[in-house]
Amino acid sequence: MISSERQHLPSARASTAGDRTGYATPVHARTDIRAYAAQLRGDKTLAVGEKLGVRLDGQNVLALRRLDPVAIFKSPSADLKNALSASFGEACGTVQAVHSIGRIAEITVC
Repeated sequence: MISSERQHLPSARASTAGDRTGYATPVHARTDIRAYAAQLRGDKTLAVGEKLGVRLDGQNVLALRRLDPVAIFKSPSADLKNALSASFGEACGTVQAVHSIGRIAEITVC
């Protein structure tokens, strides 16, 4: 039996009837996410998809696994430092790519 609350909700088909453009348009398109290059520290390694903390440390920006610094953003851009400052110096990051020859990781920060 369907609850009385559900009986009064419009169906998805009724709300999109005649308007099919919604199917081709992404619902949550984010344009504010950008990848930044970070130099791996020492013998540290990263995996694609790994979640990291990103912290503003003076003029430096660090990528951390728990409390362990694993990478440093060389010459971080002003927009990255400003965004971190606005979020109390911390943000989350995700490893998008790892270049083992140059020991560089591409990390998105949001």
